[in-house]
Amino acid sequence: MRWIVHPGRALVVALLLAMIPGFAVAQTEGTPASSPQAPEQAVWEELEGVQRAVMRTWGDIPEGTPAPGEVPSLRFVTGLVVQFDGEEQAAAGVEPIRNWMVASLQVNLVDVTVEVRQADVANLGDSVSAVTATGTAGDLPLSISVVIVQDGDRVLAVGGSIMADQDLLPVAETIVMEMLDREPGGEEEQDNVGRFSGGLWDIFPEENAQVLDGMRRQGDLPIYQSATPGS
Repeated sequence: MRWIVHPGRALVVALLLAMIPGFAVAQTEGTPASSPQAPEQAVWEELEGVQRAVMRTWGDIPEGTPAPGEVPSLRFVTGLVVQFDGEEQAAAGVEPIRNWMVASLQVNLVDVTVEVRQADVANLGDSVSAVTATGTAGDLPLSISVVIVQDGDRVLAVGGSIMADQDLLPVAETIVMEMLDREPGGEEEQDNVGRFSGGLWDIFPEENAQVLDGMRRQGDLPIYQSATPGS
């Protein structure tokens, strides 16, 4: 198993993900120790048949400069594509990845209390699961929504969080529906500012796609690569 981080953009990614509730930068190569502060470490060790997993984040762009002590209500949304060896392994990964998404969206937040509920969404892919979580982070409201779909030998997931009482489920569901209509591209490429295209990255919506509802791309992160792809 191999955990991936790209040194040339590590600082940029760290700064971007530090702004996003629930994101922890991928670990370097090796076997990381499990930690409740980093739920992503456990899920990739436990899942079978994972070939590759890639993540893209989008978010609202703040307008102006917040007043001292003010926390702007900005949406932060994560898309995840996980390629498995086969459909059976992908089906088994739906629930663990859903739980990881909910947990990861709470990492780095202080004094979090949330109630997680099953949610109803359209009948998507081969199977679909969705949850919402509402509560507080300190004195601020916190809303989380996650939609995850098995699509053959792949799992597609979208999770969002906002420090406000706002339902992000419609946005997450719409983005997942767009991803289901897309296919992997050709050879994977990376530009000089760390943005990826091709391969699994082409499953994510295009820049400025209507389903993103005005949110802008904030970062791309390859989070897992099998030591022996295709095995």
